[in-house]
Amino acid sequence: MTGRGEAVENEQGWAWECDPSRIWVLGEMADEHQALVSGVMDGLVDLASMGIDPKTGSLYEDPAPMRLRTYEDERLMVWYQTIRHRHRVYLKRVNL
Repeated sequence: MTGRGEAVENEQGWAWECDPSRIWVLGEMADEHQALVSGVMDGLVDLASMGIDPKTGSLYEDPAPMRLRTYEDERLMVWYQTIRHRHRVYLKRVNL
């Protein structure tokens, strides 16, 4: 996982974006928390570019591919949507 940030594509042309906007999703979140979110999203983009869902395995066998997904660890929970034809992962919400 590398630190790319919002809208910066990886080698496969995938990127993540806040939806509907960065202000709406991240608001006035502290810089260290935004860096944490950015790192998690970069990782989710890398997995999506390989067709991997962190919970279920393959994105290609998902019966509802554009559904709202969640990812959580001991630090945060994010809600996101993977849109394969756009090569984008859209961040919808973050809970710290």
